[in-house]
Amino acid sequence: KIATGGALAPVIIATDKTQLTQFSGGKSAYPVYLTLGNIPKSLRRKPSQNACVLLGYLSVDEITRNGLSKQTKPFHVFMHLILQPLIAAGNDGMEVVGGDGTVRLVFPILASYPYPEQCLVGSSKYGTCPKCQQSAADLQDPLPGAPRTPAWSLDIIQAAE
Repeated sequence: KIATGGALAPVIIATDKTQLTQFSGGKSAYPVYLTLGNIPKSLRRKPSQNACVLLGYLSVDEITRNGLSKQTKPFHVFMHLILQPLIAAGNDGMEVVGGDGTVRLVFPILASYPYPEQCLVGSSKYGTCPKCQQSAADLQDPLPGAPRTPAWSLDIIQAAE
């Protein structure tokens, strides 16, 4: 619940797979960025505008034959760690000084997450819905599909092996 006088701050988290960074020892990583949803897209996507903040780097590993990639577990652990402060601030609010000098209570919330990352988080195949059990052929159905569950996702992964 938002306190009286509080404001929501939509937050967008994104990785940039076009900016693969090579580290020593043959390790590769994608940068993970945070930006605010109230910044126009034309400005958000220009590095010269300083509208994004680098949160960290996401390791890139090869896919193994056991049904899961080495990337999946570290991805979930990394995102859990990096989003903990956002979750706490979203629940409790945080004081922010506005451009006019006024201190406001702001509640940041994760408002947008790019589709490819949603597929990775939900262990869903690209082209399907990362949130529901709807098949790719039925995505245009106006009625929502049943929500995905961890058990349902695990069954799908095991059936594909």
